[in-house]
Amino acid sequence: MENVQTPTGKVVITVQLCDEEQTEDEECEEYFLLFSGSSQSHLTSALWSGHDTLHTLCPAHDCCEAVQVTLCRARPGHLPAGESPVSVVAVAEQRFNFVQDLAFDMAQFLVSTAGRPDGLEGAMLLDECQIPLEECERLDESLSLALRHLDLPDGWNLLGTHLRNITEPQETLVHFAARRGLKRVAVWLLLQPGAPEALRLTNRQGPHLQASLSSGATETCTSSSQSKDRPCCCFS
Repeated sequence: MENVQTPTGKVVITVQLCDEEQTEDEECEEYFLLFSGSSQSHLTSALWSGHDTLHTLCPAHDCCEAVQVTLCRARPGHLPAGESPVSVVAVAEQRFNFVQDLAFDMAQFLVSTAGRPDGLEGAMLLDECQIPLEECERLDESLSLALRHLDLPDGWNLLGTHLRNITEPQETLVHFAARRGLKRVAVWLLLQPGAPEALRLTNRQGPHLQASLSSGATETCTSSSQSKDRPCCCFS
């Protein structure tokens, strides 16, 4: 199995079975990967891509760390009535590293800027870069995924950890997402504490809708909810 992956996941992992791990009754069996971390665990299903090869989608994780991965095999069993009709055995174990990447770094940076008047000055440098649409879409997907699995500070708010009356123009994360056309990021932001107050603020360039129109992403400020199917079960 590949031994390194990023916290944002969504990358296919290949599992190669050795001769001792293969059986003659593959059609009646199902394989799963259990990722056991310090605060989160994930269970993903694996699909056959060859007679000795399995593929699975890497789960998203909440931090950068080494986790224990267990390959499990489930098959119909012949047990007494009242007991589970399926037997599950651990086939193999391996260490797996979730490593920090650009999306995770950027997510941490953006979260740390909330409520700081000059916090987004570094991020505003992106406005001077002509990022291709395809790259923006990839950034939107990876950044929103990293934000969803980031461990936010207690009491975190889009306007900072301490809400206050703000009347002067202020750059917020919602402005940033609208101007860059980051729709998935904007949807996540609109579901966070402080979103109603942030939507009423303007920055030096104008309100969020104006920023959204300038980037050609009018849906950014009109969407308030969106759900995505996750590739695995996650439990803490």
